[in-house]
Amino acid sequence: MQGAETGRRLCVDPQQVGGLKIQELLPMSLDEILESPRLMMKLSFPPVMLQLMEEACKSEPDFAVLGKIISMDPALSTTILTLVNSPFYGLSQEISDLKRAAIVLGTRELLNLAVTVTYQKHISTKVEDEQYKIYSDWMLTVWGAIAASLIASRICPDQADKVYLCCLLKDISLLFLRSAAPSEIPNLAQLDSVARSYPGQAEAENEMWGMNHGALSQLLLSRWKMKNIDCPSLLHHHALEELDSFELPTQAVILATKWAEMELGNDSAPFNVLQFELLLQNALNMDEEVLEDFRGVCRTKFQSMLSILGMGEGGEAANFYNYSIKSLQASYFMSLELLTAEGGIGSIARIIGRHAKLNWDIVDWELALKSPHRDVYSLFKAVENTGLEKVVANCPLKELPWSKRGNGEAIVSRSILFGRFKYSARGLSPEEQKALKLYFRFIGQAYEHYCAKQHLIEDRAETLDALPLGVATLDMAGNIFDMNEEMGRYLGGASISGAKGFNELFSMGVGTGLGKSWDKFLETESKTSFSKILCVSLRTGGIPRDACIYVSAYKQKRGEDQVISVVMEDIREISESQIQALKQRDFLEGLIDSMRDVVLTVDRRGNINYASARFSRIFLGRNIFEIASPGDTFTGRWGPDLFEQKKSVVEVLLKRTDSAGRPFELVISRLNGPGEKYLIVARDLTHIRRLEDKLKRQAIFDGLTDLFNHTQFNTLLEREMVRSRRTGRPIGLLFFDLDGFKHVNDSKGHQAGDEVLKLVGDILKAELRAGMDFPCRYGGDEFAVIVTEVRPEALEKIGNRIRFKIEKKFSGKVTISGGITVLKEDDTPAGMLARADRATYEAKDLGGNVLVWAK
Repeated sequence: MQGAETGRRLCVDPQQVGGLKIQELLPMSLDEILESPRLMMKLSFPPVMLQLMEEACKSEPDFAVLGKIISMDPALSTTILTLVNSPFYGLSQEISDLKRAAIVLGTRELLNLAVTVTYQKHISTKVEDEQYKIYSDWMLTVWGAIAASLIASRICPDQADKVYLCCLLKDISLLFLRSAAPSEIPNLAQLDSVARSYPGQAEAENEMWGMNHGALSQLLLSRWKMKNIDCPSLLHHHALEELDSFELPTQAVILATKWAEMELGNDSAPFNVLQFELLLQNALNMDEEVLEDFRGVCRTKFQSMLSILGMGEGGEAANFYNYSIKSLQASYFMSLELLTAEGGIGSIARIIGRHAKLNWDIVDWELALKSPHRDVYSLFKAVENTGLEKVVANCPLKELPWSKRGNGEAIVSRSILFGRFKYSARGLSPEEQKALKLYFRFIGQAYEHYCAKQHLIEDRAETLDALPLGVATLDMAGNIFDMNEEMGRYLGGASISGAKGFNELFSMGVGTGLGKSWDKFLETESKTSFSKILCVSLRTGGIPRDACIYVSAYKQKRGEDQVISVVMEDIREISESQIQALKQRDFLEGLIDSMRDVVLTVDRRGNINYASARFSRIFLGRNIFEIASPGDTFTGRWGPDLFEQKKSVVEVLLKRTDSAGRPFELVISRLNGPGEKYLIVARDLTHIRRLEDKLKRQAIFDGLTDLFNHTQFNTLLEREMVRSRRTGRPIGLLFFDLDGFKHVNDSKGHQAGDEVLKLVGDILKAELRAGMDFPCRYGGDEFAVIVTEVRPEALEKIGNRIRFKIEKKFSGKVTISGGITVLKEDDTPAGMLARADRATYEAKDLGGNVLVWAK
C-alpha cells in the first residue's frame, strides 16, 4: 500500500475496513473540512434561517417580509406567540397575532425571537447525538444572548439587537466541529461543554487551527453566505482581562459570555462567581439592588425561553442565578472564617458545627474532612457536652464508620471531594435546604484554600519548633520579629518584645557578637548571604556550656517585602579539622552562589550530585541528559559518551521545571580526583535568544504598524504565487495609499500621522483572515494586502469593506485610493504589483476614496 502525508491526513489506496474506506477513518485537517461540501452542509442554515438573518442585518427590518418568512413555518409562528405571552415579557394582555406582537414589542425584537427559535431547532437536530447532548451549551448560548442584549441596552442601547445576534452565534464554529469533525476540537475528551472556556483554550486552538474559535465562527458564517453579519466581538468574546480596550458592543458580549459561565456551571468556583458579580456591578455602574433586579430580568427571560423550547433547567441548585446576591454574600462571609482557622482540621469542624447550629439549628451531625496531605479522612461528630468528638482519623473514605444514613451535603471544589456533612434536622424549609447547599459549595472552595495555605503554614510552624535548630526572621535592618523556641534557648532565653537587633540578642545570649562581617552583610544590598562558625560558652538554662555555633543568614523576598532568614545550629561534636574544612566549604559555596551561572557536578551517568545553592532544589538528584536536550546544531549521540571528550561546549534546552525549557550553554570539564566526576557550568542564553528573536521580528514586521514590511511583502507575494499555481487556488492583490494623510501630517504633526498608520494597521489585522491573508506596509502611507483563495468578486468585497472601515474610523478625513487585481497566467510579482500600482493612480485621478480594478 502506497502512502504519503498531506497535512495531518494520510492518503492511501481505497480498501474496505468494516464497510468503510480507510480514508473515511482517518482524521481530516481543518482546511480539508472547510473544503468538503458534505461536511459544510452538516450545519449550514435552512432557507428560513438565511432569510431571517438577511433581515436581521438590515438597519430597519421590514415586518411585511418578516411576517411572510415566519408564516412559512406554522410551528415557528406558534412558538413565537407562546414566547410573547410568557413571563419573558410580562405583558398584561394576551397577543394572538404576529402583527399585534410587532406593534407591542417592535419588529426587531420579534425578529430576534424568530432567529433564536429557528437557530435552536436547527442545531438541536443537527448536532445532538448519543455521545453529545447540546443542552449545556444551549443554556450558555441563551443566557449569554439575553444577558448581552440587556447589558447593551444599558451601555450602548442602539447596538442591543446586533449584540444579541452576535452573542447568539459566537460559538457556532465549536458546534459545527462537534457535529462534523469532533477530532478537530482540542482537548475534547476533557470537555463536558464545548462552549465553556478553559485556561489555555486560545493557545490550543491557534496551535491546531491557526486561529481561535471566534475567528473560525466568522469564517464559517461567511462560507454559509451570511457575510453581512458584522460581529467584531466574535474574535474577542473571552477577552475579559482586556475589557476596557474594546468598544462598548464588544464589552457587552465579553461580559455576557463570562456571566453565563459564572451563573450556569457546576464547575464555577463560588468565590469567583461573587467576584464577577462585583465586577459586573462596577462595569455597569449599578448598586447591588439594581444588579439584583437586572439578574431577575435575565433569569425570567432565560427560564421562559428554555420552557417554551421544551428544555427544562435541570440541576437547579447547581445554577447560581437561583440564589440572590445577598445569599451568595452570606455564605461567602461565613466561609471566610475557614481561611484564618488555627488548630488543625479540628478547628474547621468546630467552625462548620457552629455555623450549622446558628443558621439552621442543626446540632446532630457528622462531618468527614479530607486530610490536607493525603487521600484519607477524619470523621467528627457533634457531642452535647464537649461540642466535638473525633471518631476516627486517617481513614479511607469507603471505610468511614458513619452512624447517619444518606449522602448529606458534599464538600467539593474543582470536582475534588474534600468532605461530607450528614445531619438530622426537622422542619427545614426548601429555602433553608437550598441555602445549606449553597453554604457547603462555598465551604468546599474555602477548605481547599485552607489546605493549600493556612494548614501548610501551621505544619511549617510545628516542624520548625520541633527541629534542633534555632530559626528566626529579621527585617532588613537586622531587627528580629519572629523566632522559634530553640532560637530563644540559644539566645539565653530571650523573648521578643518590640524590635530588637539580632546581633544584640546574640551577644547577650552567646557572649560575643557576629563581628563586622554581619554589619557589612546588612549594609551591602548585593550581599545576600552570611555564614559564620563561633566556638563559645552558651548560657542556655543559666549554666554555661561549651559549643560550636554555626550561624547562616539569607536575604529573601517575601511578598512585596524583603526579610532575612537566620538558622543557628550547635555543631560542637565535630573536630577542629572538620570545622576548618567546613569554613573552606562555606567560602567556596559562597563564591559559587555569587555566580550568575548554574554550577553542577555529575557522575559518569549524568546524575547531578551537586548544584549551586540557588538551584539545588530544582536540579539536585536529576539526570542532566533527561532534563536537557541538545540544540539543532548538535551532532553525535546525546548521553554519557559526551564525557569522553576532554572538554565540551554544547547548547541545550534545559528544563528547570516541567516547562518546555530555556536555552543554556553547557561547558563540561572532567574533575581531577577519585571517581569519575564532571563539572558543568551552565550559562543562561535566554536574553541572547530574545534579542535574536527581536532582530528577526524587526526584519519581518514593520515597527510602527506591526504589519509585514516591504521586504517581506515581496517574499510573501512570490511564495503565494508559486503556491497558487501549484494548488490552482486563486490569489488577489489590493494596493492602496491614504487620501488626506499629508494634510494630517502637515496640520497635526507626524505623531498624529503615525497614529493614523497604526489604526489602519489595526483595521487590516481585524478584517482579514489570519494565516490566509497577508497585510503589509509597502512604505510611507502605501499598503498592500495579499489575499489567498479568493475570487474576484470576493476580493472586491474585502477591499471595499476595508475602505468603508477606514472611512468610518476617520470620519471621511482619511480615506484610501487603491487598485485590485488577481493573479494571471504568466504574471510575475513585479508585473502584478505594477498593475495594482497603476490602478491606484487611476483611483487618485477619480477623486480618491475608491478602488479600481487593474486593466
